[in-house]
Amino acid sequence: MPLRLPRLRSTCNVLLLSDLCAVFAGPVFACALREASGGYLPFELYLNTAPVLLLFIPLYATLGLYPGIMRSPEEELKRLSLGTSIGFLFLGFLFFIGRQGELFSRLAVLTAWLATLAAVPLFRCLTRNLCAHKAWWGYPVLLFAPEGEDGSVALAFRGARRSGLYIAARVCLSTDGKLQTPDGTTEDRYLDDLEHACSDAIVCILLDPLAGDAVHELVLKLGKRFRRIVVKPETFWLKQTSLHAANFPCGPVLAMCQNLLDPARMRLKRLLDLLVCLPAGIVLLALLPAAALFIRLDSRGPVFFIQNRVGRYGNTFMLFKFRTMVADAPRILRETLAENDKLRREWDEDQKLTDDPRLTGIGRILRRTGLDELPQILNVIMGDMSLVGPRPIVADEIRRYGDAYALYKRVRPGITGLWQVSGRNDLSYAERVELDQRYVYNWSVWLDIYIIIRTVPALISGKGAY
Repeated sequence: MPLRLPRLRSTCNVLLLSDLCAVFAGPVFACALREASGGYLPFELYLNTAPVLLLFIPLYATLGLYPGIMRSPEEELKRLSLGTSIGFLFLGFLFFIGRQGELFSRLAVLTAWLATLAAVPLFRCLTRNLCAHKAWWGYPVLLFAPEGEDGSVALAFRGARRSGLYIAARVCLSTDGKLQTPDGTTEDRYLDDLEHACSDAIVCILLDPLAGDAVHELVLKLGKRFRRIVVKPETFWLKQTSLHAANFPCGPVLAMCQNLLDPARMRLKRLLDLLVCLPAGIVLLALLPAAALFIRLDSRGPVFFIQNRVGRYGNTFMLFKFRTMVADAPRILRETLAENDKLRREWDEDQKLTDDPRLTGIGRILRRTGLDELPQILNVIMGDMSLVGPRPIVADEIRRYGDAYALYKRVRPGITGLWQVSGRNDLSYAERVELDQRYVYNWSVWLDIYIIIRTVPALISGKGAY
C-alpha cells in the first residue's frame, strides 16, 4: 500500500523557525518604537541580550508546541502566551541578578512582551497558511473505518489541512471490526506493513457502528504497533464536549468540566466584556454622527434598528443595530417570498437571503464589514449580551433550536462567536446550532480570546456576510 511518509521533522523545524522570527520581531519592534519616540536606547546593551531570546524555543518545546498537533487553537494560544510570559519573567530575573535592570527601559520591555505575545501566534498562523498545501507539511493519520463510513471525515481533514494532520491511508473494517486486508495478505502481515511504512502515524478509529468489544480488540492489536491511537465517538454530546482522562476511586473516567456553571469564571467573562466594550463605546460615540448621516441620506427611516431578541434564561431584551434595510422591509420580504419559490426555500432553510432585496446601499456595506453590529456594544455594557457567545435569536427561532435551546439559554448571546468566524451565513442553520452547542460545552476565557482575534480577519474578508 503506497503511503505518504511522515515528515514531522520538517513541520517542527518550520514552526520553530516561525517562533524564532516572532520572538526576535517583538523586541525589535519595541526598540524601533522607542527610538522613533526619541527615547534613550543603549543599542549595544539590547544587542547583547538578544542570544537569551533563544531560550524561548526550549520553553515552547516543553509546553508541547512542536509540532503541537491535536491541540485546539485556544489551547495553543494559551500555551504560547504562557511560554512567552515565562520567558520575559526569566529575562527580568537575569536583568535583576546582573544589576542591569535600571539600564533597560521598563516601557520598552513591556512593549516587547506585548508585541511578542501578538507576534508568535500571528507568525504561526501565517506559516500554516503558507505551508498547509505543501507536500512535506503535516503528520500522517491512518484512518480505520467501516467501508463507506469515512467520507465526511476525509472531507473534514481536507478542509482542515492547516491543522497539520492528513490521512495517509484508509483501512477498511468489517461491521464486526475485522480488517479487510488485500487478497493473500494476513491481518498480522498487513499491520506489519502499515507499521513499517508509517510507524509514527496517529491511528484514528471511527467508532460507529462497531461494538465496544470489537473496538477494544482492535485497539489491543494496534497498540502493539502504534504509539498514538484516537477513537472518534459518534454520540452527539460526546463529540461536542471537551473531555479529559482523570483518576477516580472507581477507576479511570472521562471528566467534563462545565465552566459556564462556575460563578468566578462568569465574573471573569463579564470583566473581559467590560474591558473591551467600555473603550469601544467611546469609539462608537465618535462614529455615530457619521453613521447616522450616511444612513439617513441613503434612505428614509430611523438610524437604529431595534428588535426583541431572546437572551440568557430565555428573557427578552431589545437588541440595537444600525439600520441596514428599507423602512418597509417586512412588506418587501412577503412579496419577494410569494413571487420567488427559490428564495422562499432559502429563507425557510436559513432565515437569510444571499441577495436580500430589503438591504439599502449603505446597509450592504455595513453588513459586509460587520459595522451594523457596533451598537450592540451598548447591549454588552447593559448586561444583555456578551462580547462572545451564540448569536441572539428571535422567538420564532426557538423551535429550530430544539433540545439545544436549553444550552442556548445558559449564556448571554454574543456580538461575535464561533458562527461568525467559521463562515457566517455560508453555514446552514443546523451547523450554526451545532457551533453554539460546541461553544457552550467548551467555553473558556482562552476560547473567547481566540474568537475575538479570529473576528478581525473574518470581518476584513467579508466571507459569508450578506
